[in-house]
Formats: sequence, structure tokens, C-alpha cells
Amino acid sequence: MSVEDGYEAAKYVGLNLCATLKNNIGDLDRVKRVVKLLGFVNCIDGFTQQPAVVNGCSDLMVKVFGDKGVHARSAVGTNSLPLGVPVEVEAIFELEPEAKL
Repeated sequence: MSVEDGYEAAKYVGLNLCATLKNNIGDLDRVKRVVKLLGFVNCIDGFTQQPAVVNGCSDLMVKVFGDKGVHARSAVGTNSLPLGVPVEVEAIFELEPEAKL
């Protein structure tokens, strides 16, 4: 897989993160900020462009959330991921409290 293909895979991971978040909190407008992303890239020894791959998810967060999407981030290479996926991302979001009725 090319770096560009990995970037696209990371973008889809970000879309799935947003969909899961929306499903659980009901409204993405409750996101106060994206605190941190931790990206794992399935790669071979000697590969050093993990940050360029995880940028796919990071760039999406900024596109979706604007300034609230700017975050801290780590990008790590690993020799395997579950089910052979190319990218896995863990995300921490800070949320606004739910409106009380």
C-alpha cells in the first residue's frame, strides 16, 4: 500500500470515528474539542512515514470540527494490526455537557 493509500485509509478511520461518536452522543455539535489521536500504522521494518499516513485522520478532524479539531497526536508503526487492517486510530474527544430538559 502506498503512503497515499494509507492516508485514505486513515481518513476512513476518521469517518468511522465520527460516525461512532455521533451514534453514541447524538450530535457532533457536542464536541468541544478533539484532544488527542493515537494512530497505529501497519508497516514493514524501515518504513518511516507513519505521520504522513495518520495525517489522513488528523486532516479530516480539522475539516469536520474546524479549530476544535486541532489536536495532539502520536503516530506509531507496528508490524501487524488486528485483521490485517492498515491503520488503527484511538481518539479522545472533550464533549459539552448534555442539555438538561
